[in-house]
Amino acid sequence: MRIILKWTGVIAIILSLFVPAVNAGKVAIVIDDIGYKRSDKKLVDLDAALTFAVLPHTPLGRKYAKLAAKNQRDVIIHLPMQARSNNELLGPGALLNGMSKQQYQNTLIAALEDIPYAIGVNNHMGSLLTQMEQPMAWTMELLRQHNMFFLDSKTTRHSKIEVIASEWGVNSLHRNIFLDHEKDKEQIRKQFKRLINIARNYGTAIGIGHPYTETYEVLQEQLLELEEAGIELVPLSSLLPTSPVIQFAGQRPENEQLEPTITE
Repeated sequence: MRIILKWTGVIAIILSLFVPAVNAGKVAIVIDDIGYKRSDKKLVDLDAALTFAVLPHTPLGRKYAKLAAKNQRDVIIHLPMQARSNNELLGPGALLNGMSKQQYQNTLIAALEDIPYAIGVNNHMGSLLTQMEQPMAWTMELLRQHNMFFLDSKTTRHSKIEVIASEWGVNSLHRNIFLDHEKDKEQIRKQFKRLINIARNYGTAIGIGHPYTETYEVLQEQLLELEEAGIELVPLSSLLPTSPVIQFAGQRPENEQLEPTITE
C-alpha cells in the first residue's frame, strides 16, 4: 500500500509539470488608439475577447466601435486628456485644464455620443488632468449618470482616478502592464509573460496595447499560450466589482445594418 501511495504521489508531481493549472488567472487586454488606421480592423477581427478603446471624433472610430460590438467585444472610449507635455498629440475632443465645468462636460458628452456601444472609458495621455480633483469629479459625475466605468491607464503614479471614482460610486480598474511601450516584438513578448505572471500571482491582470503591426503579430502567437498556461482571456467588464449597466449607448447591435466593410 505504501509503495502504491508513493508512486501515486510521484505521478501527480510529474503530471503537474506538463498539465497547466486550471483557472490560474484571468487577463483582460485593451487595445488603445483605435480609430485612425484601416489596419486597426485586423485587431478588431481577431477571434479573441479583446477590449477596444476607441478615440472619439476619428475617421474610423465610430465604424470600428460598431464592428467590435457586433463581434461581442467590449468597447470603451479612449478619452484624450491633457498631459504634462506633448499635448499636440491629444487629437480632437481633448479634455483640458482651464475648461469650465460646462465646457468640460459638453466635450465629454460629445465623446460619449460619438462612440456607440461604449460601456466605459479610459484616459488617452492625461498625466496632468488625472491628478486633478475637480476635472476627475466632473468626469465621474457624468459616468455615474450613464452607468459607465473608468479604466485608469496609469500614465502617472499620482493619478486620482480610482479614489474619486469610489467617492462618486463609479466602478474603476487600472492598467497593470503596457505591452508595447517599446515597439519591439521581443520586448512585447517579455511584457506578455509579465502579464501572465501577474494574473497567476493575483488572480487578474490588465494589459494595454496599441494597434501596431508588432503587437498584432505577437498577440497572434501569445494568445494561444494563455490557454496552455491556464489563463483565461476575458472582456474588461468581467473584471469589474459589479456588472456595468449599458444604458447610455444602448445594447449590443443585433440586426443593425453596419456601414460597408472596410478592406485593407
